Amino acid sequence: MKIKILAKKDLPPPNSTLKFRIKNTTNWRVGYTDSEAGDFVQEVGGIIYSYSWNQIDEYYLTTPVLP
Repeated sequence: MKIKILAKKDLPPPNSTLKFRIKNTTNWRVGYTDSEAGDFVQEVGGIIYSYSWNQIDEYYLTTPVLP
């Protein structure tokens, strides 16, 4: 299910594996959320890119969230 981020309450749980889309782009990126700041992280060719939650438009969780 695609989740649109409108406020901090819409963030996925820490250490989630997901696909996310940066605002004003059409490309989906594969990554994860860190356990500390709630940043979205993408690793490409050994380079780590980190995006704060307010740069992200929407995301899909790719691993199930257990209750």
